[in-house]
Amino acid sequence: MTLDRRSFLAALAGAACSTPQGETVGQEVAENLHPFAPDALGANTAITGWGFFEAVAQIADLGYRTIEVQNLDGRLEATDGAFPGFRLDELNEEEKERIQDALKPFDQVTAHLPYPPEMNYIAPDGEEAAAALERALDAAAFVGAKAAVLHPQPSGADLMANWSVAVERIRRWGAMAADRGFNLACETSMPASVPDLLRFHDEIDHPNVGVTLDVGHQARFAELAHIPEADYATPEAIKAYNDLNIRIVHELGERLTHLHIHDIEPSTWAEHKPLIHGFIDYPALISALRDVRYEGALVFEIGGAPEEMPGYLREGKSKLDALLG
Repeated sequence: MTLDRRSFLAALAGAACSTPQGETVGQEVAENLHPFAPDALGANTAITGWGFFEAVAQIADLGYRTIEVQNLDGRLEATDGAFPGFRLDELNEEEKERIQDALKPFDQVTAHLPYPPEMNYIAPDGEEAAAALERALDAAAFVGAKAAVLHPQPSGADLMANWSVAVERIRRWGAMAADRGFNLACETSMPASVPDLLRFHDEIDHPNVGVTLDVGHQARFAELAHIPEADYATPEAIKAYNDLNIRIVHELGERLTHLHIHDIEPSTWAEHKPLIHGFIDYPALISALRDVRYEGALVFEIGGAPEEMPGYLREGKSKLDALLG
């Protein structure tokens, strides 16, 4: 049986016994649990059908203290098939002031850098795309981001074929992020194995470059390749997926600087679902984060119809608040 944090602490208190110093075992363990920051839980503005200011206001109204600004190559108004956002170089002064005012209710802001197919910023001849990504670093600094999430392999690109270029550019962007006062956090999915993920970051070797664990991006990792699609919903397959996420947490340790959280549809392993399936073992994941003394944010990336999103984000926050304490 898996216990949430509240049940776990209650069990400890009930089973506590006296020590020679007059304290209890339960008190000692409870005091040594690694705490999460009060603003650890966040939500992303990646909501199709909402405008930027609507998304920010909804997330604030739901009580989130951290927000992740998506689409730093987008538009403020609601746009069919696209997340709301903005391009810093296209904003007038009034729009800039309005954006910064809208973000004031939040204790912490993070950002998600763009990654569209036409923006192959790790290609050897991709300096123009790299320059566009660097403009997005300026936008992340503009919103006061603490961390900026980077897809090390943009849509349609091949990280393994452009390994050395990606390493060099991400190291360069890490230095640029440091100059602007934040960290880069490369999202999992590629490289698609734990050894290659560790080797990639060994080679980048920059203090301002860490990793974002997206809990749903490991479906194509080599460690899960033995599981046929027909078995995705079996308890053994679900456990293997969760075990891989927890292994990544422990293997990365202090290199893990950010999380994207959501749920997974068991039969398809489709990601970015609301917390309705129970696929991701959040008690076990949070326990692993405590083990490595994780200090970053946990940001919801959930998809769904615009009218359903407030409910999804409200329910997700309630469930994670109970576990984070």
